Amino acid sequence: MRIELEKLDEANRQFAHVFEPGELSLEDERARLAGQVEVRGRVSREDGQVNVKGHLNAPVELDCDRCLQPITTQVDADFDVDYMPAAVYAAEPVAELQDDDLAVSVFDGEAIDIDDLVREQIILALSSRALCRDDCKGLCPVCGIDKNFKGCECESQPSDPRWAALNDLR
Repeated sequence: MRIELEKLDEANRQFAHVFEPGELSLEDERARLAGQVEVRGRVSREDGQVNVKGHLNAPVELDCDRCLQPITTQVDADFDVDYMPAAVYAAEPVAELQDDDLAVSVFDGEAIDIDDLVREQIILALSSRALCRDDCKGLCPVCGIDKNFKGCECESQPSDPRWAALNDLR
């Protein structure tokens, strides 16, 4: 979905869109959309800069970091992003990035692609560690069995042959 800034007037500053399954890809190997993504917001323009504020709601499927079982989580996030035309951004002097600069994106000056914004906000809202449950036992590093469903008789710590001589001391 693109918001054409030339068509933006006082009456048409709000937007809402529902992305159907398959319409938007997260382009992330660890996360997949599991249903409709709802996004709504408001666009404002001032002195060449554009501000997009809104809210999104999306079901996301992840793999558990320990056992690789699929987990579905709900992303419910607010966003507030400023856009600056590429020509204005390139003309600014190079300086150290500040915290406020991290919320600024660059656009072509004519339209804002909401797909990229939604994709970025969903990925930013995801936890860095996904677990199916707090006490997940994970996979056996030797045989690969899921320890949550079945135990195995494998040695939990494969021994390093460089330390084998120390085992004889016992």
